[in-house]
Amino acid sequence: RVSKQPTVGARGSGAPPPKRVGRPPGHSRESTRQAILAAARDSFAALGFGSSTTRDIAAAAGVTAAALYRHFPSKPELYAAVVHDALAELIPRLQRAVAGQASVRASFRALIEVVGALDAGQRAAARFLSELPMEMQRHPEVARSILADPGEVYTLVNSIVAAGVRSGEIARANAPHTVSVMIASFMGMSAYLNTLGPVLGKHAVEGFVALIEGQLFGPAQH
Repeated sequence: RVSKQPTVGARGSGAPPPKRVGRPPGHSRESTRQAILAAARDSFAALGFGSSTTRDIAAAAGVTAAALYRHFPSKPELYAAVVHDALAELIPRLQRAVAGQASVRASFRALIEVVGALDAGQRAAARFLSELPMEMQRHPEVARSILADPGEVYTLVNSIVAAGVRSGEIARANAPHTVSVMIASFMGMSAYLNTLGPVLGKHAVEGFVALIEGQLFGPAQH
């Protein structure tokens, strides 16, 4: 009597199940993206854009260079994503600061006070904002990538200025200048804090607040 041979892979046959094709368990596209961003942030912070390589970043993230490029088609786009990802940690705090403010002036005062009050960990995230002008100047490809997607800080400032135009606080012709000077102020304040620390940074914040309140210049008050 010839016994019937079990079908390979059949239920209850004792044969090993077929190998699963695709990502390993617990691995997802988003987790890979976050691993790449974390590795890139460390590399860009330590070495700058020019000396960082996508090959080293991919190795540090535990992925292949091909996998990195599936998420970020170029190094400038990866740098821009790191900048936006780092600043995204600050956006909720900035949004809370301006919520309910009665004027554009009060909103900008609240924003700059938040930047001045960042703790060490948050200043580490904000350092990308302070270093961005130099990286954009050194590397035009970084500038093109950032300008193509300015990010949430720009969106927040732009929304405050737009509200100021609607309320009559800002002349429509001055709106682009106001957005630019506020973004420049945040970059400069971040650079100042990262370079000189919070003690001197406090003086810069107080000076900026006095400036927008119209109190920085004029005769001494007694």
